[in-house]
Amino acid sequence: MDFSTEIEIHQNPNYKTQLCKNWGRLGCGHCRYGPKCQFIHPEDPGYMEVYPETWHFAREQKAHSQYVQHLHAQKTVNLFYKEHIDKKVREWNAAHPKGPNYYDFHGLTTKLADFYIFDIICVMKSAKIQKSWIETDRGNHSKANFAAIRSNFLTNNFPPGVSFVPVPCNDGILCLTVV
Repeated sequence: MDFSTEIEIHQNPNYKTQLCKNWGRLGCGHCRYGPKCQFIHPEDPGYMEVYPETWHFAREQKAHSQYVQHLHAQKTVNLFYKEHIDKKVREWNAAHPKGPNYYDFHGLTTKLADFYIFDIICVMKSAKIQKSWIETDRGNHSKANFAAIRSNFLTNNFPPGVSFVPVPCNDGILCLTVV
């Protein structure tokens, strides 16, 4: 049995640091190398850190988005649906974090986003967290392609020490700073 190859693999500084393309968003969910693959698979430690890049996450995110859109269609009939939308988005963020202190506001109305952001600011202050990231999107799916939540956060007056700054590489994400 030749252990030299296995030793070389484990000495590779990039070993199990990136998601296997077969488990990525466009992957098939099967890797012919199995546990010997040099990339991260669902059974490997570190998988949860790359989970937002997986097809599992993409499928769950699509189902969540469709469900929230369905709730939006119902909210004109029954105001209960607004509360349900808020609950579902908060549950999604708790169960599917894209990273520490990262919040996805897709599906929220501007009013619900205001309530949620104030709750996040309170948590940040009590836990002494200085930065969080808020994904608001660019407004591509909003009426007249207007990013209402993003614009609201950037133009409204928040308490002193609270600021929002667009992330340079992605204007659909805001960096929330609380000092």
